Amino acid sequence: MNHLESPLFSILITSYNNAIFLEECIQSIFQQTYSNWEIVIVDDASTDNSISIYEKYKADDRFKIYFNNKNKGVGFSKHRCVLKAKGVICGFVDPDDSIATDALEILVKLHLDNPNHSIIYSTHYVCNEFLNDKVIADYVGQIPTDLKSWSVRLPTISHFASFKRTNYFKTEGISDLFRKAEDKDLYYKLEETGPVLFLNRPLYNYRHHSNNISRNNNSSAAFHYQLTAVLRVVLRSHNRKKTFSKIPFKKYLIIQGALFVALETLKAKKPIACLGLLIEIGFCAPVLTIKCIIGQLLKWKKQRLSVL
Repeated sequence: MNHLESPLFSILITSYNNAIFLEECIQSIFQQTYSNWEIVIVDDASTDNSISIYEKYKADDRFKIYFNNKNKGVGFSKHRCVLKAKGVICGFVDPDDSIATDALEILVKLHLDNPNHSIIYSTHYVCNEFLNDKVIADYVGQIPTDLKSWSVRLPTISHFASFKRTNYFKTEGISDLFRKAEDKDLYYKLEETGPVLFLNRPLYNYRHHSNNISRNNNSSAAFHYQLTAVLRVVLRSHNRKKTFSKIPFKKYLIIQGALFVALETLKAKKPIACLGLLIEIGFCAPVLTIKCIIGQLLKWKKQRLSVL
């Protein structure tokens, strides 16, 4: 890491139809006590009035906006954010959330004091739709030094997670396969490049509202994507059997989750990506994969017969 006194911090935002909350998010960055920052936004083909908000800030050199020509998904968009960023340190902020006024100042100091750490993250407030009724998240905490976040159910790495951009480029980057739980894919990969550090102080306001992607009916799907990220940890490891033994989820559940994602990928008209994931699944646990597929086919058959 470049030991500058004031390294550039890239705030990365991916947005799709978030105009209702976006300006509040942007303003929380403009109000930072730390001045050397940039905002990199990738708009994933929004159809609302987000463009009118971008117009307000486009004259500011620190504000950089890029548009996907069609909806590409959060994994693709977040990876593009990092590619466009120039900062020594990066951190994703969701467009419907906000950060504390001293968040960047605190995290920059921690990164300078801990040059070998890949991720430095805080806890956050869980808020209502108006960013009120704040409660500190009880599921975020320091991952034990001899463990990785994928090997424990709790605590987790979460907002506000910042990372060194050089560490990101030591990984494959966020996969565009991930339309949910892409943060898990990112954290698991960054953990392979250096230790992580937790700050027990809320620097981020996480807004709960009806359209949150990780809530309502999408929570189950997000978990399947998380399991797929775990499966890829196994594939990247030198000792797959040993890695599998450390995972706090049953193998069968992981394979089921990855098969769900493969089916979603096929529905999204990405047959090559679907085939690639199926090969990964089969390579990791061939017998279990066959059992899962047979079990799912029998389940579908039973459901069809009950309808008939």
